[in-house]
Amino acid sequence: MTLGTVGSRMLNAPEFERIWAAAADHDLPVVVHVGWSDPGTRFMANEHMSALNISFTLPVLFGFVSFVGGGILERYPKLRVAFLEAGAGWIPWFFERIDHYHPVAHFFRSSFGLEPLLRERPETYRDRVYATCEADELLLPQVINYLGEGNLMVSEDMPHLEAREGAAHEMMSRKDLSAEHKARIMIDNPARFYGLDLASLPQRGPVDSAAARSRQ
Repeated sequence: MTLGTVGSRMLNAPEFERIWAAAADHDLPVVVHVGWSDPGTRFMANEHMSALNISFTLPVLFGFVSFVGGGILERYPKLRVAFLEAGAGWIPWFFERIDHYHPVAHFFRSSFGLEPLLRERPETYRDRVYATCEADELLLPQVINYLGEGNLMVSEDMPHLEAREGAAHEMMSRKDLSAEHKARIMIDNPARFYGLDLASLPQRGPVDSAAARSRQ
């Protein structure tokens, strides 16, 4: 797990390359978590509303740029990455935004005699990006349609200020998601991302059982 920056350094900075190489070599997933990692936004957001919505959240987007726009996923084809507790509704917009500016960044770098950060368009790596979603996200069906039904995981937590500990039950009650989508988000996708053997895990409650039945 990492925050979205290391101080004021982006995650695609050269000194971190051996970390991503080791993760890829050992089939370890990497997760980028919300948190106050960037000194600049931390200094600017000096009260609770901006601290939660800017300096706590935006570093996840910085990390997203590092992986899909900064070349990490291109350099390590086996690496998979997830972005945690920032919701998922921003991903289609930001993916398209980064993809839109890819040729512009390429032009400027080549004008200064610099190698491109990545040669393929950022959306090439869409299938290797995972994210946790909130159970009540309005645009969740659209995100599934864009990112793929195999790439979203539920954001469930210990007793939490946002009452996220009931997210699995709230997800099961949604009418705009199929039973298969719910099962994938709550069980199958996290198991695949983290490399868990579902057959070896006991069913622990009614949500697990309901999700398992929906796959049958």
